[in-house]
Amino acid sequence: MRSRFLGLGLAITVGLAGVAHGRQDQQVTEADVRKLQDRCEALREEKLAPIRAQKTRACIEQQLRSNCENYYSTYGNVSRLPSGAPGGAYFYDLPECQAWLEARETLRASHSRP
Repeated sequence: MRSRFLGLGLAITVGLAGVAHGRQDQQVTEADVRKLQDRCEALREEKLAPIRAQKTRACIEQQLRSNCENYYSTYGNVSRLPSGAPGGAYFYDLPECQAWLEARETLRASHSRP
């Protein structure tokens, strides 16, 4: 079941990525962008979960459990650097995330055209 879901996700990603790469024969819709974003975020969470768990376990050995769980619950998500710029986000380099980001930019550009 999971491999079928991954295959479907890949097919959607590849299909929509073609749209995001500037193909003019199809329009990128907000629904397309949301699907890509959901897939990206699901894969990121899948990859971040074991990292968060390992860091939480290591922290618990030295500190209070609740402090560690709270601190690492958002590890790998976007955070603000002292300069105000976003930073610290992990796994946005995944192909599914790149497809989502490209589709989002394509959609934004299509909204800005007269």
